Amino acid sequence: MSRNLKRPANKQEERKRRIDAVVSDPTLLLEKIRYFCSYRERSEKEVELKLKSLQAPPGKIRGILNQLTEEGFISDERFARAFVRGKWRVNKWGRIRITFELRSKRIPEKLIRSALEEIDEDSYRLVLGDMISKKAKDIRPLEKGELNSGKSLNFRDKLFTFALGKGYETDLILKTLDELKI
Repeated sequence: MSRNLKRPANKQEERKRRIDAVVSDPTLLLEKIRYFCSYRERSEKEVELKLKSLQAPPGKIRGILNQLTEEGFISDERFARAFVRGKWRVNKWGRIRITFELRSKRIPEKLIRSALEEIDEDSYRLVLGDMISKKAKDIRPLEKGELNSGKSLNFRDKLFTFALGKGYETDLILKTLDELKI
């Protein structure tokens, strides 16, 4: 029995065929993007990029975003709060890095400041101290000769650079290093 179904030659053709099906049916497009928004908080920018990747008509993207906002699928405030909680609790990022990432997702400054207020100051300092202590144990030189080998930063500078890369404030890092006597 022969079938007259045309099979795509490769994965790219299959993906294009599926995207064409979604774009040609506005209801299917809206359903797909609602699902995309429902399994985790999304920023408006992320949803816009997803719509563009699905090749949604440029003239309809703003309308779809407005509809999703009205229906409660998109909320930059909810997204910012969830992002801050996740990146701070799980990844142990500092305020500077979190702020930078939220700005890259076009979250307004007012919402960023509001979301950052969820971080308890005492917990923030405690996490930084614990993180520096753990890192210090990992990179502590075995011999004093390794401290100033000339080819890399000294021990304190390594810890400082590590915490700075995590997005913590310079003055807070220095104060924590002094408190830990490093």
